[in-house]
Amino acid sequence: MNLLHAILLGLIQGLTEFLPVSSTAHLTLAEHLMFGGKPMPLAFDVLLHVGTLVALMIYFRRELLQVVMGCFGMDKEGRRLAIWLFVAMIPTGIFGLATRGVKEAAKEHLWVYGVGLLCTAGLLFFANRMSRERVNPQDQDLAGRDLPDLRAMDALAVGTIQGIGGGFGLSRSGSTISIGVFRGLKLPASARFSFLLGMPTIAAAAVVELRGLLKPLLKHQPLPADMAFPPGSLSPILLCSVGVIAAAISGYLAIGLLDRFTRRPRLNGFAIYCLGMGLVMLTLGASGALGHR
Repeated sequence: MNLLHAILLGLIQGLTEFLPVSSTAHLTLAEHLMFGGKPMPLAFDVLLHVGTLVALMIYFRRELLQVVMGCFGMDKEGRRLAIWLFVAMIPTGIFGLATRGVKEAAKEHLWVYGVGLLCTAGLLFFANRMSRERVNPQDQDLAGRDLPDLRAMDALAVGTIQGIGGGFGLSRSGSTISIGVFRGLKLPASARFSFLLGMPTIAAAAVVELRGLLKPLLKHQPLPADMAFPPGSLSPILLCSVGVIAAAISGYLAIGLLDRFTRRPRLNGFAIYCLGMGLVMLTLGASGALGHR
């Protein structure tokens, strides 16, 4: 693994984690192209997610502070938002753990990610169409409920699709934003809740993966081949540092871009991209052009 690999993987992780185009699908394709289908080192993968988490925390630092103050009873709206985030994390955790094995197995077959991207394209298209139909012709404001009007079923629905998504090529951000719109939320409110929900989700996923990394380290055992950097790689510290920085910067830019694109219904561009990329991965996977891991 070299410096170019670290930069490219960091950029892919940061951009596709938040843009509704499936980070898992793009990283899996990148692994097939860069490493012949072998996964990137687990330590590097976990740290890339930490980089995107840092981007989220910086971009939404005011909302994060509001939630923290709400947890201590110092902000009523922040307390309500914290409750809905907790409620959404329940089905996310249940469905995420239940489908974890299947999602790992899916990495052997690129066509699965192609199908997931096609589903993402459909969700984005209909969410964008529904949002456009809700535009008030008088003041051009989007009709629907705002974040303070979030309900328990909204949080449960978004949390459920997040637990199912985040793999198979079904974009986490794309699916959660779409489900929020289908539930009656305004597009900007749905996007904001999706972003905020990304914080505990990414943190929890990193902790789960970190368990497998810490176990051999605490026992003073060598890391398994899938966790360690391959022989001939540059310094792991340098590669991880570069990857994290690339993921954090590109992630921050991606959040800002999608934040602006959801203030008015402009998701069709992402839907078209997912459609095209889905067809590409479906073709590559079905033809066996890149082979299996």
